[in-house]
Amino acid sequence: MAKKILIIDDDMEDLDTMKDVLEKGGYSVVTANNGADGLDKVKDGFDLIIIDIQMPTLSGYDLLRLLRERINHDAKMIYATIIPKADVRMEDIDGFIQKPFTSESLLNKVKSLI
Repeated sequence: MAKKILIIDDDMEDLDTMKDVLEKGGYSVVTANNGADGLDKVKDGFDLIIIDIQMPTLSGYDLLRLLRERINHDAKMIYATIIPKADVRMEDIDGFIQKPFTSESLLNKVKSLI
């Protein structure tokens, strides 16, 4: 059975790219283009959740906190962001992907976590 990944990102180009790369890598992928939609979809159970930090209304930081309250550590969670890693609050997160990313770097990070 394919591992399930939820991608939450308000940038449709990044969302589509990540979805395409991960599906070609053999993963089952669900997308959400904002935090509220992501919170609704998380009840379906995922192995990994990829979160953009800079989103309107509900930032990735706030979303991570809410997801941890809702599902604790039942899924690995990583940030995928344009913000340099040195400027990112890395508390309670399982990984980091720097945007822009290559298909190979995205797949390698996902494989290392699930």
